[in-house]
Amino acid sequence: MFWGNGMEQQEQFNFSGLQLSAVKEMSNIGLGHAATALSDMTGRSFNMSVPNIESVPVAQLSELMGGPESTALAVYMPFEGDVFGYIAFLFPWQSAANLWEMLLGTAPDDPSLVGDMEASAMLEVGNIINSNFLNAISDMTDLKMHATPPAFAVEMTQAILSAIVSEAEEHDAVALAVETQIFDESSSTSGYFLCIPSTEGLQLMFSKLGISEAA
Repeated sequence: MFWGNGMEQQEQFNFSGLQLSAVKEMSNIGLGHAATALSDMTGRSFNMSVPNIESVPVAQLSELMGGPESTALAVYMPFEGDVFGYIAFLFPWQSAANLWEMLLGTAPDDPSLVGDMEASAMLEVGNIINSNFLNAISDMTDLKMHATPPAFAVEMTQAILSAIVSEAEEHDAVALAVETQIFDESSSTSGYFLCIPSTEGLQLMFSKLGISEAA
């Protein structure tokens, strides 16, 4: 999924098949490394995949997350270097609960019951996914990008998306969102990884890959 900056503007960018393939390849590489890191951390076998990439207006992402007033969790961090922008991993509440069950064997029944243990686990997983996505993009494009320490939020989906996009749009950003599935031997859950480079940064990334810029 790809969209232009601004929650109300909803300006869409058209991506070619080659660009979509490049994003999916970077995503799969990043997820492969993230799954390995998560397995090493927990001592259990995890896999990750990208079941879907499509183009939708930003306002529709909240519907994919369960609606604008639904509860979501986000692990979010700015990045800088040759390209600057923001990365985040978002889980709908039920997906987050499923992940806690996978990692901890239990999950809070209500967002108000999220404690330090649950927040720490989600921060670690989000940091692993975000960092490995960023590393995959950096490795494929030969561009240096460094993430800052992650932040964690439990909020209504619309509030989280508004905060992320409002910061990003100050830098003329374009968001790339990739549905991400996480699964072990017996269960699975899914969320959305967001990479939000500046428009100039996105064009530079595609240029490094030898692909013409988005329209």
